[in-house]
Amino acid sequence: MHSGHSLSRRDLLRAASATALLPLAGSSSSLLAAPAERSMVAMRSGHTVQVRPHKGRTSIFVDEQPIPGMSFYGFGNEKVTNDVADTGVPIFFCAGGPFWNGPGDYDFTAFDNRVKLIDGKVKDVWLLCRLNMLSTPLWWSERNPDEITRYAHAPDVPGEFRPEWRNPRQASMASQKWIADAGDMLHALVKHVENGPYAQRMLGYMLNSGGSEEWVYWGAQFGYIPDYSPPALTYFRNWLTHKYGKQAWIESVQIPSEAARRRGLPGMLRDPAQDHLAIDYELCLSDIVADNLLAWCSVVKQATGRKRLAGSFCSYLMWQTGLVNALSTNGHLALRRLMDSPDIDYLTGITSYDNRGAGGPGSFILPVESVQRAGKLYYGESDIRTHVLGAPHSSARYSSTGLLTVPAKDAAESVDILRREFSHHVIHGAAWWYFDMTGGWFDSPEILAELKKQAVIARQAVDWDMTSVADAVGIVSGVSPARHPLQRMHDINNYPKLLDLQCDRATKELYRSGVLLDWLMTDDLDPQAMEHYKALFFYNATWLTQKQRDAVEALKQKGRALIFVGYPGLSTDRKLDVDAASRLVGMKFKLDFSRACAEITPRNYDDPALREVKGKLLLGAGAVVGPRLVPDDPDAVVLAYWPDGQPAAAVKRHKEFTSYYYAISPNDPDLFRTMCRDAGCTVYSTNNDILFGNRSLLAVHFSDCIQPIRLPKAKKVTNLFTGEVVLESGTLLVPKGDGATHLYRLEENAL
Repeated sequence: MHSGHSLSRRDLLRAASATALLPLAGSSSSLLAAPAERSMVAMRSGHTVQVRPHKGRTSIFVDEQPIPGMSFYGFGNEKVTNDVADTGVPIFFCAGGPFWNGPGDYDFTAFDNRVKLIDGKVKDVWLLCRLNMLSTPLWWSERNPDEITRYAHAPDVPGEFRPEWRNPRQASMASQKWIADAGDMLHALVKHVENGPYAQRMLGYMLNSGGSEEWVYWGAQFGYIPDYSPPALTYFRNWLTHKYGKQAWIESVQIPSEAARRRGLPGMLRDPAQDHLAIDYELCLSDIVADNLLAWCSVVKQATGRKRLAGSFCSYLMWQTGLVNALSTNGHLALRRLMDSPDIDYLTGITSYDNRGAGGPGSFILPVESVQRAGKLYYGESDIRTHVLGAPHSSARYSSTGLLTVPAKDAAESVDILRREFSHHVIHGAAWWYFDMTGGWFDSPEILAELKKQAVIARQAVDWDMTSVADAVGIVSGVSPARHPLQRMHDINNYPKLLDLQCDRATKELYRSGVLLDWLMTDDLDPQAMEHYKALFFYNATWLTQKQRDAVEALKQKGRALIFVGYPGLSTDRKLDVDAASRLVGMKFKLDFSRACAEITPRNYDDPALREVKGKLLLGAGAVVGPRLVPDDPDAVVLAYWPDGQPAAAVKRHKEFTSYYYAISPNDPDLFRTMCRDAGCTVYSTNNDILFGNRSLLAVHFSDCIQPIRLPKAKKVTNLFTGEVVLESGTLLVPKGDGATHLYRLEENAL
């Protein structure tokens, strides 16, 4: 189904002009047919589970009472399950599937047996049903060949991938028949669970599908480009009609070919005038994923009378985004769609594979504060490779990139990493589960002792104020990745220099700056709600709505630092607009369509913006980048240059604000700290340690120097893992410098 209908430039420009008149497709409603009304099931337990605002964040509530979000999930190792249950971890995931034998023929025995591993040992833990079975049974694929995902290399035949799989042909996520049939199965499962012997301890359901159960569009994880199926085409035409109104050209439009979706390569930008249809389809593909997921969340909500939680993995906006974007092909751009829905309660990501080792920040791959502002819970997966594993958990696809990290070297390092994970999630108000992926990773007395300590603190922390005190914020876009040419994970993963352009790698040093950092989306740009932020870091803002551009203008005051990376505001609905980028940043640019090696260095370290840089600064790992947005403003100071001498970074100091531009992320703690300090942000430390903090807690990871952390107010400070009061009242906190991870309780007016 390659594009056989060629749109004229006039058609495209006319369509683009309509964008301002109609909302993006699926912004508030599904494009699928109205789901079948399913009855509420009889429920053995009437307890009500909700996600609600709590102590400055969001939390799980059971019958009006908050519970800690510390959780565990393991693959059927009964000994480890029992040992972890003894530590006091309050929530366990229980897996289920596959158990769909044919139409109306369900066998839930495997699920019941998994639950018995937990239920037989402990009676006072909560359970979350993790459904790993929302993939297509072979019998269903054979009966419904026209509903199967198809790929760009062979769009006229049902697609296959991973032939060793039980079923390499998966239903299109746009297939209404598949969504309805699987919805019937899900409804039957919920009925079974809610009438089972463990119903009184059930919190809700995690609805997993797609590649790695993470809603990666079928095939994309293995190098295939989806989706060219008849259901996807029907959805796309409806999507276009929703966006542009009824237009004659939509009736014959086809899904853009692989060549059309890759146009612009080896450059890193699409031309909206030529590539508007490809941009639309990348956004459409993500709406397909969102609509499928939300349809099944609705099944859970209907079946339980909205008394149980529903959620899943999806929308990793802080992983495979930036100057290179595999996220579009994966169908992960519709985070706002998910957060605006009343049918989903929590969203899940993983601890970054790229910086999770000892001494790394273990960054989130969703913007947690944005998720919480929408009233949802962030529920993280921490599948840390402990020392027990003894060897890398490797994959041939990633073996040359280091994407999957080696295990901790010993028990002490395992404990420090797990303590960082605990501290990071608790401080940011996130729930999380430790994932024993192969059975035995947590089978260590040191680790079990650590989990016991963490469980005690987690229960205490439910009553503490977790309000953010960050005065710097990173900002990511859910739609900007579609403005970049299609690139698969397989196009990027074997090239570390390209991987270093992706968000988690390109921002990991910011966590060492000593400045506390929140993460929001461009959709959250609101001058009033963001009044307290003093430094705004726009990681990828290639495309913004006019409302968002106006919000940026309103934030250009009170001495703020606005830090822009890449192609801020350059892509509009009609063209690549240098003037629009210049207005957004507050600095004049020119656009150079040549490509150059991204190794950006200063020539003069005397500018105040570079005063804290202590050694040779090199931004970028050498990936070839183009086109280039080049500072061209006589009132700006050039801070760094491309190898060919073109300006690559600059600062312009306005009366009310300071604007910074970097072609590549300023991924250096000293550099980022200086920009934030000059904007008035609190700098807790200059020791380049990993720091997380909120109103009640402060964590330092892997500090091996005795250098004080400066608190903005006098506090009583207690080391929560040792119980030692390290500061009765004061502002200078001196870590032990033992290379460990420490979590401190901060209390005001304690004396």
